[in-house]
Amino acid sequence: MIRYKQLVTYKVINKETGEIMGNILDVIYSEDLKKVNYLVVKSKNLIKNKAPISYEDIQLLENHQALYLKDSKIFRKKLEEDINEGFKYIDKEIRNEDGECIGYVKDVVINKLDGLIEGFIITEGVFEDLFKGRNYMPLFENTIIEEDCIFISNKDLN
Repeated sequence: MIRYKQLVTYKVINKETGEIMGNILDVIYSEDLKKVNYLVVKSKNLIKNKAPISYEDIQLLENHQALYLKDSKIFRKKLEEDINEGFKYIDKEIRNEDGECIGYVKDVVINKLDGLIEGFIITEGVFEDLFKGRNYMPLFENTIIEEDCIFISNKDLN
């Protein structure tokens, strides 16, 4: 497992040369928002400096680096593409099906191997964090993810 906030600190390494190609800036989720499809990599270029790289084309290493497994020419072509980064989980409100606020997403737990979203690190507020720490909430099958918040079934909360 890897957390989103850790993933966006990784550097992307060219497998052919060992050179740093750029830093992971963000992720792009699948249409159902339950998987990371692409990593947005920021290169050193001044203009056209972001490229979407398929999660399948990356191997995450233990030393805060990601090895880019494809040809670097493909990466340079992708720098020309426009990126719509879209949906953000961080600070998204989580509610039960009665509309009551359960907490807010502070981090996303991602399966390193396939990019599936496993769950969330949530906060219930500053004082709760200080006294109890933050909680982990798995991404349940019945979870409904919308633009303004995430809805968890009451039966999943019991």
